[in-house]
Amino acid sequence: MTNLEQKIFDKLIERLNIAPSELEGVDENSPLFEGETDEPSFNLDSLDSLELIFLIESEFGFEVPAEDMSKFTTIKAVAQYVDEHLRAGK
Repeated sequence: MTNLEQKIFDKLIERLNIAPSELEGVDENSPLFEGETDEPSFNLDSLDSLELIFLIESEFGFEVPAEDMSKFTTIKAVAQYVDEHLRAGK
């Protein structure tokens, strides 16, 4: 896991008060939202998606358009999105 992926992973767990026991088998490639696959996931719901947007905006200092939420499938995808926006200066 990259430093950015780890930061997002840790901040998401902290912000949503996810117990470590709920994350067994979950990593940066695991689905974020419930019901996407049978593999271990973060089991986020639509309200959690708003928290994820607020987390990104507050931690990294740029706005996330609602339509970009569909890009956030895994921690790895979120980190790539953040990295691209930080490099572009958005």
